[in-house]
Amino acid sequence: MLAELEERTRERDTARGELDMAKDTARSYYQRMVQAEADKSHLQTSTVTLRLTSFAHTYVADIYQDCDRFLLVLIDGDSMPFLDEFLPRGIEGGEDAGKHLRSAVLDYYKTNARFHADDRVIIRVYANVRGLGRTYKAAKIIPEESVFDQFITGFNKSHPLSDYIDAGAHKEAADSKMKGLSKANFELFYRNRHCQHIMFGGSADSSYAGFLGPYTLPGTINDRITMIEGSPFPYDLRKVAQGFHQVSLRTVFRNTKIQVANGAQVVAGAKRPATESLVSSRERQPPVASSTSSDGNSQQAAIGLTPSPVIYQNQYGQRLDIPLHPDKDYLKFLYDKNARLCNNFYLRGHCPYGAGCEWDHTQQLSQAQLDTFRYKARTSSCRNPFCTDPTCCLGHMCPRGNACNIAQCKFLPEMHNIDVSHVFQYNTETQERKELKPS
Repeated sequence: MLAELEERTRERDTARGELDMAKDTARSYYQRMVQAEADKSHLQTSTVTLRLTSFAHTYVADIYQDCDRFLLVLIDGDSMPFLDEFLPRGIEGGEDAGKHLRSAVLDYYKTNARFHADDRVIIRVYANVRGLGRTYKAAKIIPEESVFDQFITGFNKSHPLSDYIDAGAHKEAADSKMKGLSKANFELFYRNRHCQHIMFGGSADSSYAGFLGPYTLPGTINDRITMIEGSPFPYDLRKVAQGFHQVSLRTVFRNTKIQVANGAQVVAGAKRPATESLVSSRERQPPVASSTSSDGNSQQAAIGLTPSPVIYQNQYGQRLDIPLHPDKDYLKFLYDKNARLCNNFYLRGHCPYGAGCEWDHTQQLSQAQLDTFRYKARTSSCRNPFCTDPTCCLGHMCPRGNACNIAQCKFLPEMHNIDVSHVFQYNTETQERKELKPS
């Protein structure tokens, strides 16, 4: 009997111990459950807070972006001259031109899906002001160059966000700076999230095809860019423009280039086709009767012809420069004497500045001297390896070729060691292309 009582006492104590352990376990699980619920509640609160914070940041960013939206209008003033009717009226004409341009841009932009009523319009026109003023005067559009200065003053007064900017008086430097400014502004604002659209006007200059090409999208239109057409696009620029929207603002810009009547001095220096002087196998045109230049040396002037539309390409469409054989003595003279011969006048067949050009038109050059001058001009690189401008007198092939070891050569990498195994003659007017067989 006593043994049974002791057994029951042990069972009771064991049961009490197990019960206490169960209570401790239950208490521990309960505490974990309470902590888990607290963590869950905190996590939900944090998630909601993060979502609200993210939403707030996005909302503020959207508001900030919407507050600073704008449209950029970039114009090459040399390639896109304003209508003649604005120029003679000086300040008043400049104001009208600025207002007409802004109005025409807004009328066009309102049809764009990105348009907001509060979008601002920034207009920047870059030009060689001195040279363009001379051209307007030579074309008898304005009586004096000062009238063009007044026009620019009026244009800049037309709106706080309208600027007509002088790219410089030195022609070659101005051309380079103008294209550099246009390209730099284009690239800068294209990456700007506030810039909704860019309208670009430089339709007469084929060299813009080079930097605009990368902005085209395969198989579709780049909806952020519109090309403004004044005078018709050159062939290579026309191909690039197909990747963008296009518009003609006929109430603002001319649809033809400015025509300057050739005076006697201009006719005397007109030159024959560039390509004809480069192909050694062709007969050269006979020179006109010799005459005496200002320094007393007897020289001859080549017969003046309209520049040929024919250029030369390789099988990939890269522009080829037919080899020239310069007169070493005359080349040394050009460098040593720092001769200021006009590239447009002697190599392109026409100078738009006429008698007002700051470069020399007075020398009468023999064919050998012309080829030498062209050789010198080619030491400056064209920026478009696929250039199809038949009047372009710049170089399209590095003269050093694959042997060039200049770290920062002015010629593009693709202008070195160009494949000339197949040479094609290309007519830029008819777009006819045929391969030349070795003779």
